[in-house]
Amino acid sequence: MIKKNWLLLVAILTVLVIIVLFVLFVRKKDSKSEKKTDTKVLSNTEVKIDSSKYIDSETGEVAVIVYNPDGKTEYKKDKAENIFNKTPSGLEFKFIKTSSTNKKPSVGDVVYLNMTYKKEGDTQNIFNTADIDENFKMRVSPPSHEGGCIEEAFMLMNEGDSAMFRIDAYDFFTKTQKKVKLPDGIKKGDKLIFNIRLVKIVSGSEFVKQNKEIYNYYLEQENSLIERYLLAFNYPVEKRINGLRILTVKGGNGKKVAKGDKVKMHFTVGYIDGGIFYSTLDNNVPFEFVTGKGEVIEGLDDAVIGMNVGDVKLVIVPFRLAYGDQRYGEIPPFSTLVFEVEIISANAK
Repeated sequence: MIKKNWLLLVAILTVLVIIVLFVLFVRKKDSKSEKKTDTKVLSNTEVKIDSSKYIDSETGEVAVIVYNPDGKTEYKKDKAENIFNKTPSGLEFKFIKTSSTNKKPSVGDVVYLNMTYKKEGDTQNIFNTADIDENFKMRVSPPSHEGGCIEEAFMLMNEGDSAMFRIDAYDFFTKTQKKVKLPDGIKKGDKLIFNIRLVKIVSGSEFVKQNKEIYNYYLEQENSLIERYLLAFNYPVEKRINGLRILTVKGGNGKKVAKGDKVKMHFTVGYIDGGIFYSTLDNNVPFEFVTGKGEVIEGLDDAVIGMNVGDVKLVIVPFRLAYGDQRYGEIPPFSTLVFEVEIISANAK
């Protein structure tokens, strides 16, 4: 009797185990096919989604909580490729691969890049460094605009990193590249998607040491940059033998500025490759100097002599007529400067 009861108990337990295993199997199977969106907490350095676990099988969307560098969190629900972190300035970024070098570029450094960018939603690239040079390099300039710019993107990365950035197309083309009109197919409000791999960082001074023909290199780069810059304007251009380019925005009918005159003028100055760093218009206080006395950089001094009172002109000053290969305050070495000048008065001393 006891033996029969024991066998019955074993049979019952066996059946229960089979039922439990079956229920667990069915629940696991259902959870894989269940149409829902999970939530994952992400770091402030990269967005990585486990597609098998966090993507909705029907919509392809994920729901994530993103910790941004300013300490704030955001809840985002979208397709994984559309989810970016954001810096306090508004730059949207997503790291694809991070290195352990902890070496970031600064203004004036030279960075070697693999970079493409395209309009968000398009498949065709607008730009690809591989089409220009397999060792494409450029100097890091100060931020060209607020709200997230390409210069900030470079300085956010470490050597060896790969990352994506989403940047306002209008700001990039008009404020960074200084284009007068947007390229075909681009309109205000569009975004650009940049894919960047930062291959190598070389400090500005070290780059000079490593390249014996650096001066000629920068001359070639500058001449090409100036010619591309001029394509954006339809103003009459005067090219001086020393390399100055002077574009007449508005002609004046007043006195012609002579060497030794005391000139009063308003001016705005920035880098030819993006970014304004000073303007007398900010405080509405005109600038005064005596021409021919070395009180301003050679290029500006030379350009102003011969202008008329009332003139409004753009003056492109090559680096050799500005600060050359030396850093001056926040102005990096080899900087080509662009001045917009309005001559208010000129009087003989």
